[in-house]
Order: sequence, then C-alpha cells, then structure tokens
Amino acid sequence: MKKRIIAWAVLLSVCAAALGLWCSAAAGKTARTLPCEDEGLILSITTFDGKSESKPFLKCFGHTWIGLDNRTGHTVYLKDRAIPDGEMVTFSVWAVSGLSGLLFDLEPCYIANYGRYTGRLSLSTNIGEEQLKVIEDYMEQHDKWTVDKNCSYWSVHLWNAVVGEDAALKIRGFVCTPEKIEQAFSAFDCVEVDKDFSRAGGIYCYKDGERTELQLCS
Repeated sequence: MKKRIIAWAVLLSVCAAALGLWCSAAAGKTARTLPCEDEGLILSITTFDGKSESKPFLKCFGHTWIGLDNRTGHTVYLKDRAIPDGEMVTFSVWAVSGLSGLLFDLEPCYIANYGRYTGRLSLSTNIGEEQLKVIEDYMEQHDKWTVDKNCSYWSVHLWNAVVGEDAALKIRGFVCTPEKIEQAFSAFDCVEVDKDFSRAGGIYCYKDGERTELQLCS
C-alpha cells in the first residue's frame, strides 16, 4: 500500500512539473508587436485564405501579396515606377499565361471592382528606403509563379528578406499556403483585417525588361 502511495506521489510530481514547464513555455510565447508608424515606407504582406469566395464543390485556394505604402513626404522609385508620397503599390506572382507572372496593382483592382478578398489579413512594418534595392533584386531573381513557389511562397520569402529575423514569418512544411501564413501571423498582435489598398494605381507587369500596362477584362 505504501509503495502505491509513493508511486502515485511520484507520478503526480512529474505531471505537476510537466504542467509547470508547459505553462512557462506558453507564457513565454507572447504575441509580438511590429513597429509601424503612419509615416516613412510601410511594407505589408497580405494573405487571403479563400474561404469567403469558396462555394460547394468549388474551393478558392486564396492569394498572398506584398504592398508598399509611401508616406515619406517625397517620391520613391521601385524599378522605373515612381511612387509619389501618399500612394501605394502591390505586387505578387500569378499563374497568367503569356505574361512574366509578376503583376503590380492587380489586387486593389479586384477589390475595388469585384469586392474580392473579403476577410484578408495583413501584417505591416516600416522599412528604410535602402530596402527598396532588396525588393528590386528579389524581383529580378524571382519573377515567375510555379506550383511549388506560388504567390504565398514568393511573398513570404520577399517579406523575410526585407524585414529581418525579428519580423520574419516562420512557415512549417514544404508547401506554403495562405492558411500557413495566417498561422504565422498569430505570433504578432498587430494583424489588420481588410486593409485598404485604394491608393494604388493601374495594373502593369514587366515583360522583357519593360513595363507593360494592363487592364481588367470588362
């Protein structure tokens, strides 16, 4: 009888210790806040899981893109695109035949004209103007959509290349999806719902090194 009591006491002690370690670990995983003032250059990553656009037997797999908002007080340049103060630009890769795959300002047009991406989530932070070169270099090296390097993969890797380790998004598994980016967002307490992109311009892409203006089909 005494041995049983001792065994139960040991077991309870082990469980209590394990619970204490779990609680300590959980308490240590507090959500982080990214610095994001309404001035300077603001980089954002936006993801949409597709749920609000899915229908029975027709699943929408969602989309992810990068945004750049200029609040510097002067014009900045991304490639040959002048972004005046107060304007913004979005970009991501798309599976579009006949084009390079890297399209600009398509998402804001879909939102404005068709009410797309309702429920989208965004994470934003300030960056320095010198980081524009990092974005341009990434675009030069990664300008196409592929099955394994889709819009979510492209966007999260560009985000991580610009913002550094403290704001990097940790994605688990081999395939990057909007759902996995949403999970990575949970590490931060500054996630915005249905971010406004109305200050973006018209749609265009780069093809053979030149900017080509595009329009949505009517």
